[in-house]
Amino acid sequence: MAIFISATGTDVGKSFFSALLMAKYASSLGLKYLKPIQTGNDNDRVAVMNLSGLQEAFFLKNYYSFSFAGSPHYSSELDEVEIDTDELARHLYSIRDEKIVVEGAGGILVPLTRKFLTIDLIRQSEIPLVLVAPITLGSINQTLLSIEAIQNRNVDLKGVYFIGLPDKTTDDNIRTILEWSGVKFLGSFFLSSKEIMSRERFQYECFQRFDPDLILKELFL
Repeated sequence: MAIFISATGTDVGKSFFSALLMAKYASSLGLKYLKPIQTGNDNDRVAVMNLSGLQEAFFLKNYYSFSFAGSPHYSSELDEVEIDTDELARHLYSIRDEKIVVEGAGGILVPLTRKFLTIDLIRQSEIPLVLVAPITLGSINQTLLSIEAIQNRNVDLKGVYFIGLPDKTTDDNIRTILEWSGVKFLGSFFLSSKEIMSRERFQYECFQRFDPDLILKELFL
């Protein structure tokens, strides 16, 4: 089964989370990674590949790539390329039963066109969703709003995963979000620094601390 990875916003940690999944389970489960829409010079596909240390065979090519680092609807307009959301949704629907980590662009309400949101793509593709959420001050509001939007559209939300550099609000933020939403807790990964980890350090931390109860592994089985 494919899993769609989205978040409460940009730079929350989708690519980091995707890299954790790929590093730990790609070889044993046969996972592939797909970033359907990439905007800007930063290539998340390459970043996940570098962190995970996996060969290129595990990574599918982007469906669309745009030069400007912005919302897909605007970046595509600047490149004068129309995103065919019907075709993209059909493609994702056709691979929903394969073991693929599908990473979205930005948050769940990011527009792909002037009339089509990321969450519409998730709903039409019928791929279950994992929501990546921050853990610091302000996370309660943005996470509960995201969950409400997901639930209102009857998207299959498997749960929420928390990533970030913790502060004094972190423990209560997670507790409050879970109590108010009733959504399944899929785990957390607390960073000790904002600095980018080396591949060696990342892989050590991944296998030591990531998904110790195999909750996320079960999503692909």
